[in-house]
Amino acid sequence: MKILIRADWIVTPDIEAIKNGYVVVKDGRIDGYYKRKPEGNFQKELNLKGVLYPPFVNAHTHLELSSLSFSPDRFASFFDWLLWIIGKRQSFSIEEIEKAVIKGLKESEKHGVVYVGDISSFGVSKKFIKRGFSYLEVIGKDSDVISLPPPLSIHSVYSVSFKLIGEIAKDSQERGYRFQIHLGETADEENFVRCKKNRFETLIYPFLGRKRYERVCSKDLIDYIEKAGALNENMIAVHCTNLSRRELDTLMKSGCGIVLCPRSNIHLKTGFPDVEHLIGYEKVAIGTDGLSTNVSLSVVSEIRTIYYKLEGTIPVKKLFRLITSGGAKTLGIENYHQKPCFTFCKTEQKVEDPFDLFLSDSLTFEILDLWNLV
Repeated sequence: MKILIRADWIVTPDIEAIKNGYVVVKDGRIDGYYKRKPEGNFQKELNLKGVLYPPFVNAHTHLELSSLSFSPDRFASFFDWLLWIIGKRQSFSIEEIEKAVIKGLKESEKHGVVYVGDISSFGVSKKFIKRGFSYLEVIGKDSDVISLPPPLSIHSVYSVSFKLIGEIAKDSQERGYRFQIHLGETADEENFVRCKKNRFETLIYPFLGRKRYERVCSKDLIDYIEKAGALNENMIAVHCTNLSRRELDTLMKSGCGIVLCPRSNIHLKTGFPDVEHLIGYEKVAIGTDGLSTNVSLSVVSEIRTIYYKLEGTIPVKKLFRLITSGGAKTLGIENYHQKPCFTFCKTEQKVEDPFDLFLSDSLTFEILDLWNLV
């Protein structure tokens, strides 16, 4: 089947904007983008009033926590929030978690998100996610890694033992998947790996009734991860808010994926990621985190936040890659450029620039999935 789509603007996965453009879908794959109407016979033609974008990617979410009511004003620090979420996680039933995932997916689609990189704390979201990945989150000291369904996610350096971090990283190479890890979200993580005083050991561990698993001391977080054997191209480091440029450079040289969650970091008072240093890296993406740390699951709101925080020094067009092809490369989404699925922004207003449109206060997105027409 051959389908022709025309739109006021079409943005390609290579971030080329075509005014009054066309895209051809043939036999379930994108066959090409055109500035003029291509010749040929088409079984179906669509004429869209608005902008057709590549499918949006939210590279780090916590959909199972979507039932929580989060307000940034409630927490003075990350550690106030952490104590709160520890208590909340223990109270959910499976039915409540399933409803939360469904709610989160509906909101994600409302904001134009097609692919998600979701962290599954309870092993529930996997059966609901059709596009993207559900990473089973691992917390603790010991686990029979090989018995767990991949892909896996290491929660953090302070909640997973040094030994287990290495085992999961090794397993990712043996079974062929990418794993996520919250890394450098707080300054206390650097103190933790340096064996200096930190609030995980003085506040969180006593609250949980446990002590540090091992006392492995390193010069910084990346050195700690490297010592554990986890620094490789399969690792996706999330947040990275408190990493030095030297540490970020090491991540990039190692081919790691990097996911930034700027609004979550602002809400929890943990800092702001060094977007200016990372913007040229091909495997850098955007995540919203979840509704346990954020007020919406809009990746567009994330890049708008970055744009205004940096006073427009990085154009929206450059930031746009973080929620499209950058997210796809970070998560390892195969054939992203060829799959006939799009994010469509419906608008009656005249659009002068399809990227500046993201600075508007209210946008209406739809998912255009042509698999249903193939």
